[in-house]
Amino acid sequence: MKTLKHIMMATLCTVALTGCDDFLTTPPLDQIPEDAWWKSEQQAKMMVDGCYDYVYEGDGDNIIAFRDAWTDNSTWWGLEHFANGDLRPTSRGLQDEWKYKSIAQMNYVLHGLELSKEYLTPDQYAHMRAEVRFIRALNYYDMLFFFGDVPLVDKVLTVDESRELTRTPRADVYEFVIKELEECLVDIKKAPNFESGRVTEDVVNAMIARVSLHEAAKSKYISFLKNSKESTEDLYKRVLTATQAIIDGGRYGLYRAYDGDPKKHSYEELFRPQADGNNNEVIFERQYFPSLKTHSLNNNLSYPSSVYCGWKGLLPLQDIVDEYECIEGHPYDQCETLNCPHVAKRAELDQAGMLSYGEYEFRDPRLKSTIIHPGWEWIKGGKVDSHYGVEDPDSRDYIGKEPVSTGFLLTKWTDLEGEEPDRWLGHKNITIFRYADILLMRAEALIELNENLGEALSLINDIRNRAEMPEYPAVTSQSDMIAKVRHERRVETAFEGLRYYDIIRWGIAPKVLNGPAYGWKRWNPETQKHDNPYVFEKRIWDDVQGRYFWPIPQASIDQNENIKQQEDKWWLR
Repeated sequence: MKTLKHIMMATLCTVALTGCDDFLTTPPLDQIPEDAWWKSEQQAKMMVDGCYDYVYEGDGDNIIAFRDAWTDNSTWWGLEHFANGDLRPTSRGLQDEWKYKSIAQMNYVLHGLELSKEYLTPDQYAHMRAEVRFIRALNYYDMLFFFGDVPLVDKVLTVDESRELTRTPRADVYEFVIKELEECLVDIKKAPNFESGRVTEDVVNAMIARVSLHEAAKSKYISFLKNSKESTEDLYKRVLTATQAIIDGGRYGLYRAYDGDPKKHSYEELFRPQADGNNNEVIFERQYFPSLKTHSLNNNLSYPSSVYCGWKGLLPLQDIVDEYECIEGHPYDQCETLNCPHVAKRAELDQAGMLSYGEYEFRDPRLKSTIIHPGWEWIKGGKVDSHYGVEDPDSRDYIGKEPVSTGFLLTKWTDLEGEEPDRWLGHKNITIFRYADILLMRAEALIELNENLGEALSLINDIRNRAEMPEYPAVTSQSDMIAKVRHERRVETAFEGLRYYDIIRWGIAPKVLNGPAYGWKRWNPETQKHDNPYVFEKRIWDDVQGRYFWPIPQASIDQNENIKQQEDKWWLR
């Protein structure tokens, strides 16, 4: 936990130094005289460690999971406007993704490292700068992806300078990001430090792979989103280079349940706090520590009758539930056609009572490890502590008392062994990069290049094996392989903040974010069948070029009249 303590101490120091200035201005330097700081390796390191709080700063406690509310995976009653076509320049949550407070802090620390240069060895200086530059690049790429053209600032600005800024073409911002990452990859190796939670060469390679994969897919499927002079083929090849470097490093693998208990599912354990610190799959994460640095996901994600008295903040949709296959390895909706033996078994469970909901049984184990469904049981200490019964009048989460529900909640990221008094004090580390994603990115690049499909299939099957799902039997056509890797990516990385990027870069947003978003299929005791799913909300995707970018937050335009709004004001249609 050494890194966590460094980061916590640095955060306190950073707050004292920076106050609460926002946008692009330098933090106030009159609180601590400039000539009294940046005078030692310890001071420099403290400030660099503080930068890690700006990885998804302001929303990092929730946003990794909650970004899926912008997609066909789920909705969120507070931020549903990101997915239902009602996003506006003044919408809640939009300003949180305009990351210039983070950019200002990174620029300030980089400026300070110049002042500390004489107190550091050349390798220490290069390594510390690489850490900060990586975090700045990560923030810039998010803004580039969401907003398109954004101001590009790589130095400390005065207030007057910040008000003269204009938006930089996204192609130029992309070139800046990829150049930063490539230089970081060189410098981060100069003073290697593989402490958990820090930027390493593997973290940089993972980001290079992710950025390159996103840009390659956008270039292929949505030509007007092309940000680079590089060819699509070259971008996919860079994914292969970066992922191969991580694989060859030999530091990571697919996580297996740490105590070898056959009753514990490795995929589920991966997202419980008990796996933290003993997890060779995680490449980069936001770290937490009980009582000192915590988050509220236990409370935000669970249901009212659970030990955490949950708020039901994130609501998965029927569409993502349907994506989880039968345990036999075929799509769930094909079970009857294929005379699957589990059809009769599910029917028997349905007849046992309305809370059984057999349709959720004998499915890909990742379903129950990810999503709370009607009848889902909270197992604690080997015993059932509570169950989620949205149609149980005796339950605190009875749907009749609170109809704003899709019938599904999230179990991923929560602590199933927790107690009600600690419902606000979650400490599960939140994953940003993990090894399974590396394998899936590599498989996707191979498939898109239509080369070595056998290796791609093997990578996908490695992940299915860990999930205890049957392997795909043979290499088929390129189009079928694309469907396979996209399916596997959706169920393997659900609610890890990646689905929005995927539906945009694959060009499928007009299909999956247009039309009704369904809640669960209610059990009808009279017909002894599940009714058709009900429409939870209507979604609209205006298939125009501008729709792929969000409006610029109005608050930022009000601060600087030179920051112009998106030309295509699709939200006014």
